[in-house]
Amino acid sequence: MVGGSNIARSLVGILWVASSAVSSSLPVHWAGSERQEPGWPVSIGDSVFDSSWPSFGEKTLRWSAFMAPSFNRVFLPETEKVLSDGLRYMTSNNISFLAKSGGHGYSTTLKAAQNVVMINMEKFNYSRINPDGTATIGSGATFYDLIRSLAAVGRQVTVGSCPCVGATGATLGGGVGRLQGLHGLAMDNVRKVRLALWNGTIIEASDKVNKDLFWALRGAGQNFGVVIETTYQTYPAVNGGKHYEANLAFGVDKVKAVIDTMNSLVPLPAPLSLILVGSVNPVTLEPIVALNLVYAGPQKEGRKYTRRFEKFSLSVEENMFTWDELPIKGAGGLTVVKCEKGQNHIMYGLGTKTLDAPSIVRLWSEFGAFLKANPAANSSIILIETFAQQGIKRLPDDYNAFPHRNGIEHLVEFEIAFDDTSVSAAGDAFAKKWRDHFAQPKISGYKETHIYQNYAHGDEPLSQLYGREKWRQKRLTDLKNKFDPRGVFSSYHAIPQRLDAWR
Repeated sequence: MVGGSNIARSLVGILWVASSAVSSSLPVHWAGSERQEPGWPVSIGDSVFDSSWPSFGEKTLRWSAFMAPSFNRVFLPETEKVLSDGLRYMTSNNISFLAKSGGHGYSTTLKAAQNVVMINMEKFNYSRINPDGTATIGSGATFYDLIRSLAAVGRQVTVGSCPCVGATGATLGGGVGRLQGLHGLAMDNVRKVRLALWNGTIIEASDKVNKDLFWALRGAGQNFGVVIETTYQTYPAVNGGKHYEANLAFGVDKVKAVIDTMNSLVPLPAPLSLILVGSVNPVTLEPIVALNLVYAGPQKEGRKYTRRFEKFSLSVEENMFTWDELPIKGAGGLTVVKCEKGQNHIMYGLGTKTLDAPSIVRLWSEFGAFLKANPAANSSIILIETFAQQGIKRLPDDYNAFPHRNGIEHLVEFEIAFDDTSVSAAGDAFAKKWRDHFAQPKISGYKETHIYQNYAHGDEPLSQLYGREKWRQKRLTDLKNKFDPRGVFSSYHAIPQRLDAWR
């Protein structure tokens, strides 16, 4: 039987959401001494550090080392003015840069940014609740920073499940999460964004000002500037903020039964979320099948759905957590293990309308065989996220730049994780093969492939990330040319600056 510790271990990969261009800071001095970066203006020079700085490695370390960007300097802005001055100086002198908050962005498109300046926004780490119930966060805040602030006043909004992900970066690409059935995507709840453009100009975007840019920021926001802060609409916490959680373990022979049951529950009730995880025992390399079920409400209601699975499970663990406890204590408290930085992560993912049971049974079998042949990749996982859709689908398709309101009934992800790079080729081939398999219309249930851009690998046609409609592509390209005419924000799934470059 699979014990509780193994259930928890198998669930450590639950929902990390891609993050890219945001965060904050206070003045940083090297070992207490005054320091000036040669050639940089006095107003920003003491916020710029080269590779000889003792903290350089720590400040530039990213979540994934696979096909990662590289840096020759770190720029740690302490105020909006310092950020603005730095952007103006760098663009005036053709100095390339890449902004970072959580550092979880793993798209292979980031590889193009080599020997550039990292704008580390970690000092813009604040979260405040406003009198009207909205929440404003600095771009250095993580999802957990936001969660704690909201929980303290009995409010909530859709967030990702991994506590260490940069909240702003994840929101810019969409922001899926367990509460999306109730409240829509994280980006659907954004009410205002403050950002710095390529030339240092600081502007706001909302339904009242820069409306077109506001539309684009929510779904394609990594393309237009460095976000300084974001304001979200929030909601009273359901059930006093207490959520029911069940962790279930199954034998590999029960994969079909699990998938059939998941399919039978779709469309999920708005408070319910399911995350199915495939991993292996790190010693025996035997496959593990685990399900994390969370119901944003009373245990009595949540248990109705647990009972659908427990009759063929090996074991069940049940808990009640407050909303702020769930990211840390949920899944046995090991979700935070996936916050460790520096490992290689190869990621492929896509949306499907249904879960094809024969394909998933074969996937689990081949996943076990792959890991036995490549034991150095034994921390890899398969992840299937099935979240309620009501909050997403109640908004029109053109509400913002997110193009998949009818394209992510399920999110299927393949993450190959390793330290030993000798397994990278085999891992990439395995994950790509299965991404392409599930992209087939007869398997996915969709006529066209839907790629949630925060989970994209980087090899996909941009029309799969941002939408195939010509009006949508033209609108994005026009806005890219207007707000980023020199294409300086083009290291992460860059919007084409010519219409004929879309594919």
